[in-house]
Amino acid sequence: MRLFLTSEELEELTGRKRRKEQSETLTAMGIRWKTNAAGELIVGRSHVEKVLCGDEHSQQRERTRPNLEALGQ
Repeated sequence: MRLFLTSEELEELTGRKRRKEQSETLTAMGIRWKTNAAGELIVGRSHVEKVLCGDEHSQQRERTRPNLEALGQ
């Protein structure tokens, strides 16, 4: 599997064909992107997966328990 999304994948993800519109859509989605020396957008595949699918660690909420000692019990 490739490290970066292909141009076809970027088009599918954003629903846009033009780079400017793709970059605006990616930013609105919370997906970080860069441009390479050729002016093409590069987007890390693993970053997209974390944003869209959620990071396993961030999905798990820590459950806090009440401090019963503070109540004097």
